[in-house]
Amino acid sequence: MTERGVWRGRGPTWRIGVVLVLVALLVAGLVAAALITVVDGGPRGEPTDPAPAAPPPSPGLIAADAAAPAPDPAALEQILGPLASTPAVGDLAASVVDDATGRVLWERRPRDARVPASTVKLLTAVAALSRLPGDARVDTVFERGAEPDTLVVVPGGDPTMSGGGEPGPLFPGATTVTRAAEVIRGAGVAPARIVVAPGPYTGPGLGPGWSPADVAAGNIAPVEAWMLDSGRLDPADEYSPRTAEPALAAGRALARELGVDPALVRVSAEPVETTGEIGRVSSAPLTDRLRSMLVYSDNVLAESICREVALARHPDVPVDFTAGTTAVVETLAERGIDMSGVRLDDCSGMSPGDRLSAAVLTDVLRTAAAPDATREMRDLLDTLPVAAGSGTLSDRFDGPAAPGAGWVRAKTGTLAGTSALAGTVTSADGRSMSFALLSSGTDPAAARPVLDRIAASLRTCGCR
Repeated sequence: MTERGVWRGRGPTWRIGVVLVLVALLVAGLVAAALITVVDGGPRGEPTDPAPAAPPPSPGLIAADAAAPAPDPAALEQILGPLASTPAVGDLAASVVDDATGRVLWERRPRDARVPASTVKLLTAVAALSRLPGDARVDTVFERGAEPDTLVVVPGGDPTMSGGGEPGPLFPGATTVTRAAEVIRGAGVAPARIVVAPGPYTGPGLGPGWSPADVAAGNIAPVEAWMLDSGRLDPADEYSPRTAEPALAAGRALARELGVDPALVRVSAEPVETTGEIGRVSSAPLTDRLRSMLVYSDNVLAESICREVALARHPDVPVDFTAGTTAVVETLAERGIDMSGVRLDDCSGMSPGDRLSAAVLTDVLRTAAAPDATREMRDLLDTLPVAAGSGTLSDRFDGPAAPGAGWVRAKTGTLAGTSALAGTVTSADGRSMSFALLSSGTDPAAARPVLDRIAASLRTCGCR
């Protein structure tokens, strides 16, 4: 569980182009799934009337038509207005814009500052690709200590290193402790002790409003500049509890790999004197790490990536939560996005003190979906969870929202009394839209089905 208070199923990660919509395979599965549905959050498994037969699936990928007719705002209001007024969705702030033109198609208090939960990660992702190349990597450096037989680990800010011999399933392409040990042994070094330097991070490990209970719950780990599998105790389980001492746990894992007594590993709060580099290992490219961050809503990885943005701006200044959030807000403002009213206490959305508007979210999404978006920005939409298909949306978009399955790609967000959904969808007429839905004041379990229906209606409605 990486979003506080929400259960998510598991599913494969499917690659989808920015204006390409997945049809093959998924549609056939929806025919059977429609026979037993969840209706407006009702009990799973309740029988319903059989759904009408679906048309044969169209194989392959279908390009969205940039010249397709756009929905009429008045027609959209007739369909979305009643859903937005449903008590289950609570107090809704919303924005729907046409990707090709930026025209507002439908909205509800779009500039109201709301708790965004994990949709903050969209801001982190766009800021990262605005400041850093898509192939940017983070190095973990190994150096000789001033004391004899001492290995010093100088972290660069990579929380994705695998504790095993192969990358874990949540972080494809990550480096491994086994590889790190090979680099050290290959340099002819056989240390007797290991010291983990503080690296470029400073300040507290837990963000404002974070609860220590969320470490054991699997939502967070203290943000340190080196950890294994984002601090998870079970690297194959995205909901695994996490360690409260990630840098120490990483150092001890490396010690075992090198045959060093784990009791002779310590983490230093101060810079450590060294006499020369032994070698280094690198993380996966930024684009791969962004995919993991968004698909699995990994809070620790989000905090590390925004610190990476801050270090790119000011390489010699240690970074903390404030430096990370400031770097994200300023980078997006430099892109011309109106960030007035935005307040970020963290870059993951775990803090209940975060505030931003639905309009900011659609502005951010359009940096990836607009016709003039760069290829790397367009690829960002490919990292979003797919409705009924992957990540945090793998167990959503059934029942009345089933028409959105495979067509909606969006980032979810859940905190107590808050449910959010922000992403992109292509209408049945082939028109691409960005949307942001921020619900507050109601149970997320009740709000989510309504948010899904709104997004699904954008898919099915020609609305002309």
